[in-house]
Amino acid sequence: MGLEHYRAKRDLKKTPEPAGGKANKGAPLIFVVQRHKASHLHYDFRLEMRGVLKSWAVPKGPSLDPSDKRLAMMVEDHPYDYKDFKGVIPEDNYGAGIVEIWDHGTYAPLDLPEDKDPETYLMSQLHKGSIKIRMKGRKLKGEFALVRMHTKEQNSWLLIKHNDRFAKKGYDSEKDTLKSSPINKALASERKDGKPRRTKKAKLPDATPEGADAKKGHAVKAKEVERVSSSATPTKKHFSVRGLSKAAKVKDPVQPMLASPDTAAFDDPEWLFEIKWDGYRAIAETGGKSVRLYSRNGLSFAEGYPSITDDLRTIQRNMVLDGELVAMNDAGRPDFQLLQHAAAVPDTQLVYQVFDLLSLNGQDTTSLSLIERKELLRKALPDLEHIKYCDHVLSRGKDFFAAAQEQDLEGVIAKRKDSIYQPGVRSKSWLKVKNHHAQEVVIGGYTAPRNSRKHFGALLLGVYEKDKLRYVGHTGTGFDARTLKELSSTMKPLERKTSPFADKVDANGPATWVSPILVANIKFTEWTRDGHMRHPVFLGLRTDKDPQDVHKEKVVAHTSGTGKKKKAVSPKKPKSAVVNENKARERIVKDGRHSVQLTNLDKVFWPKEGYTKGDVLAYYERIAPLLLPHLKDRPESLYRTPNGIKGPGFFQKDAGGNAPSWVPSVKIASDSRGGADIDYILCNDLGTLLYLVNLGCIELNPWTSRKQHLLKPDHIVMDLDPSKGNTFDEVVKAALAVKVILDRIGIAGYCKTSGSTGIHVYIPTGGKYTFEQLAPVAKNIMRVVNGMLPKTTTLERSLAKRNKKQIYLDHLQNRKGQTLASVYSIRPKPGATVSTPLDWDEVRPGLDLREFTIHTVPTRVEKVGDLFQGVLGKASFPLTKVARVLEDLLVDEDA
Repeated sequence: MGLEHYRAKRDLKKTPEPAGGKANKGAPLIFVVQRHKASHLHYDFRLEMRGVLKSWAVPKGPSLDPSDKRLAMMVEDHPYDYKDFKGVIPEDNYGAGIVEIWDHGTYAPLDLPEDKDPETYLMSQLHKGSIKIRMKGRKLKGEFALVRMHTKEQNSWLLIKHNDRFAKKGYDSEKDTLKSSPINKALASERKDGKPRRTKKAKLPDATPEGADAKKGHAVKAKEVERVSSSATPTKKHFSVRGLSKAAKVKDPVQPMLASPDTAAFDDPEWLFEIKWDGYRAIAETGGKSVRLYSRNGLSFAEGYPSITDDLRTIQRNMVLDGELVAMNDAGRPDFQLLQHAAAVPDTQLVYQVFDLLSLNGQDTTSLSLIERKELLRKALPDLEHIKYCDHVLSRGKDFFAAAQEQDLEGVIAKRKDSIYQPGVRSKSWLKVKNHHAQEVVIGGYTAPRNSRKHFGALLLGVYEKDKLRYVGHTGTGFDARTLKELSSTMKPLERKTSPFADKVDANGPATWVSPILVANIKFTEWTRDGHMRHPVFLGLRTDKDPQDVHKEKVVAHTSGTGKKKKAVSPKKPKSAVVNENKARERIVKDGRHSVQLTNLDKVFWPKEGYTKGDVLAYYERIAPLLLPHLKDRPESLYRTPNGIKGPGFFQKDAGGNAPSWVPSVKIASDSRGGADIDYILCNDLGTLLYLVNLGCIELNPWTSRKQHLLKPDHIVMDLDPSKGNTFDEVVKAALAVKVILDRIGIAGYCKTSGSTGIHVYIPTGGKYTFEQLAPVAKNIMRVVNGMLPKTTTLERSLAKRNKKQIYLDHLQNRKGQTLASVYSIRPKPGATVSTPLDWDEVRPGLDLREFTIHTVPTRVEKVGDLFQGVLGKASFPLTKVARVLEDLLVDEDA
C-alpha cells in the first residue's frame, strides 16, 4: 500500500504526526496499539511489515477474551516512526484529537517454516486474509489471529485472541487504561460538562520582538544573537500559570529529546531557531530544597555545579526543565574548555540555558506544542544569576545562522513550532546546523612531547565502526598547560601494551597506547579522502559519553512536509558531518518513565553461534517478568564481559555510584575494605536489568539475601561442580542424592542447571536464620551426599588436591556476599546456555545442559511457567528438626 494514502490525507506542516522512519534491520518486529479519541473513541492496531506499520482501526479495542471477535477495519499504512507518536492532532486535520500509546512490544508469526523470512511469510498471510501471530507486549501477550471477512469492501477483519494461558474472560480494554491518561481526563471533563469538548487551537505568540522585526523585513544581525543569549523577555504573555495545582515533581530521570543533523540553514515560517550552546545537555527538576540536575545518561551534575544547583533550589514551582550547562568566557561566548575546568576555577561564569519545559506543577506538558511550552517556560522561569531562559527567533534561520557565524558560535538549532516533546527520540522535528565541523572521538593513545612541551605531544584519535576502533587522526593543538597536565594524569592509569585500533596508525613517532575509554570533543576543517580529520583541534573531554557510542557522523538534508528540499544557505565554513550512521545498532527502551538507551546491538558476543548483544538484551527483556522477582532487593555483583565470551571479563561490585540516578542501590560496609561502603546495584525493574546487560553483564549474580535482612539468606544453595573427568550423568546422580536427603528431612528443594557444567539445588529458608546458623546445615547435607557417593564426589576445595574425576560438593556459597549465576541467567559459555529451573522428574540420566539456551528457554517457560516459583514463597524451615535429622544421617553413615 505504501505511504501515499497516508501523506495524501494529511498536511504534515500542520500536524505533528511523523512523515517516515526506518525500521531496525535484524531487530524483532514491533507492534503498537494507540488509543485515539477523534470523532469517536477507538483503538489503532499496528504491525510492522516491510518497513511500514500495517494498520487496523478497532472500535471496541483489542480483547484477551477468546469469545470476543473484535471488528478491525484495515486503514492506510502508517510510517514506522508512528510507533512513538502520542499527543494532539490539531483541529481541522485528519484524525484530529488525542492519541496515546496503549500498548507496545514485539511480535512474530506463528508456525514459521524454517526456510521462510518472517516478513515475507507475514505478507503472504496478509494477502491470504489470515494472519496468526504471537505478541509480547505489556498488555497483549500470547497468540492472536487477524482474519479478513468476506465483504465487498475487503477491509473488514476480525481480531481474535487464541485460547492460551494469557487469555482472560470478560476482558475490557477500557478498564485497562490509566485514569490519569490524557484521553481519560478529557472524557471526565466532558462528562462533567455534559457535552463533548473540542480540541482548542493553541494561541501562539504573535508580537515577540523577532516577530515585529520579521514584519519589517529586517535581517537578523549579530546583536540579535546577543539579545537571544541574554534572554530578553517580551512584553506580551499568552499563557497563564496561575491556578495550576501544585503536585509532586517527577522523580524519575528523563532522557532528552535529540536533534537530527542538517546540511545547512533555512527559512521556514513553521520553524523557530535557537542558539546551539557548546556545553553539557542537562535535565533539571525543581520544587524547593530537593532538586536534581543530571546528564542525558542520568549522571548527576548537582555536586559539580553548585552555583546552578543553589539557584535551582530557589525555584518554588515544581518543574522539569531541559537545557544546556554552559561556561561563558570574557567575551560572553560559550567556552567548552572553561566548562571542563569549572570545578577548579571558582569564578567561572556558569549559566544553565533553559529551552524547554516538560512538566509544570505536576502537569505533563510534553504533549503541548513547542511554542506553547516555551511561552509557559518564559513566564514560569525566574530570571536568576545562573539560570536563563533560552530565547529564539521565528522563521529566519538563514540570517540567524549568519549572525551565529559572525559571533563564532557552535551553530543553531531549528525546531518545528508545533513539535511535541519525545523523550529519548532523535527527531526530524528538531535539526542542528553547525558552524564548524565537529566530531566526538575516542582517545586510543598519545605520542611523546617534543622540544619544550611537557606531558605528551599529540592524541591519537578513533571512532567505532561496529566493534572496531578505527583511526581518524591525531591532534596536538587546543591544549593549555593545565589541560596537558590533567589529561596526562588521566591517561596514565589507562596505559596498555597493544594498540586498541583495528587498523595501522601513522603516529609520526613512538606511541603510548591507552585503553579506549576517554571521549574527546574535536573540531576540524574537513574529512580527507582516507577518512582522517584535517586540522583537528582538541576542545575538551566528554564525561557524559560512552566510548562505544562514538561513531563517524553524517548529516541529512532538511525537507519540507511535501518531501521537497528547502532552499538553504551554505555555511561559510566547511559543512558539518554529523549523525549516527548506524541506527540499527541502537534503540531506546522505555520502562515506565525511565528510558534506557541500548547500544552496539549488533556486536557479536558468541562468534561461533553468531549471537549478538542485541540477542542478549532481547532475551532478558522477554524473560524479565519471571526473572525480576528472583533478583528484587538482592545486591548484584556485576560480572562484565563487554566484548563477548572470547574477551576478558571482570567483576564490579561498587557500581551504584556510576549508575543513572534512578537505578536503585544499597551501600554495604565491606570487611575487605576496612569497613568502607560498597554501593551495590539492586536489579528491581526492567530498566535496571537492561542497563546492566547494556554494560556487558551477560550473566547476573545476586546475593542469596536481600537488603531488608542482609545477614539472613532466603535459601541455602547446594553447588554441584564437576571436574573435567566427570560425566553429567554423575552430576545428575549427585543431585538426586540431595533430593533423597531433602525428602528424608521433609523439606523442599528446587533444582536448576548452572548454565555451565553443574547443577544447583536451592532450599528455601524464609529469611529467618543467619548465614552462621545455616552454614552447618549446608555442610552436613554435602557430607551425607559424599558418604552416599564417595567415588564420584568430594568436599576437597583445592583443585590441586582434588581428584580429577570427582564432583566438588560446594557448600561454601552460603556466606554473606557469595553469589551464583541467577536462575534464568545466560552464561558467557559456548552455546549461550542458560541457568534453567528443572522439574525433579527431568533430573534423569541423559539430561543435556546444551538444550537450555538463549534460544530455547523463552519458549520453554511459556509452556511450563516458573518452576522456581517455590523459592520465592514463604518457606517453613524447621532448623532444629533439620539439624537433628542430618546428625542421625551422619551417624548412620559413620556406622
